[in-house]
Amino acid sequence: MRFKPPPPNSEIGWRVEFRPMEVQLTDFENSAYVVFIVLLTRVILSYKLDFLIPLSKVDENMKVAQKRNAVQTGMFYFRKDIYKGCNPVLDGSSAAQNGLDNEGDNDYTLMSIDTIINGKEGVFQGLIPILNCYLENMEVDVDTRCTILNYLKLIKRRASGELMTMAKWMREFVDKHPEYKQDSVITDKINYDLLRKCDSIAKGDERCPELLGDPVNRGK
Repeated sequence: MRFKPPPPNSEIGWRVEFRPMEVQLTDFENSAYVVFIVLLTRVILSYKLDFLIPLSKVDENMKVAQKRNAVQTGMFYFRKDIYKGCNPVLDGSSAAQNGLDNEGDNDYTLMSIDTIINGKEGVFQGLIPILNCYLENMEVDVDTRCTILNYLKLIKRRASGELMTMAKWMREFVDKHPEYKQDSVITDKINYDLLRKCDSIAKGDERCPELLGDPVNRGK
């Protein structure tokens, strides 16, 4: 995310821009992340959720995020009391257990990506459960809902470690390649084979369940 200053001579205020990730290997993955981010922005605006934490903690999160396998092993500062001023749909016990009455440093804590995305009882409700709550209150046709659920399932399973991230998948491909000698040297042959594999998966010629799972109606 980054702050976007208002345009000159405009009544538009300061804005926050999501910059979620690099381009993924397949259309399905790209669609999943885009839909996840768009839904999250709608939920933030609709329920007036508060995700603010000190910039110093954002900097610490960025340092952790750069480490290998940070999705599974990293702990990130994240806000507990996101429900301040929220829509009544999300009020109640969940708001209380997430620290609504706390102030200052108690407003945020270290969480795993799995907890942030999927939730953990007594710690945080989870972004995907919040999105599902939002969708349940929207008029969405069955086909669209099925497609969205497939997208959210990918995010959910990657956050939990059930599916690999693209970075982990590439590391394991290189590590298991016959030419790799555990010396951090990527030969032309390794690079070529990796790109051929990526191209085959991206075109749909080859399945990769450890990366994508087995989504229904992937073409949508």
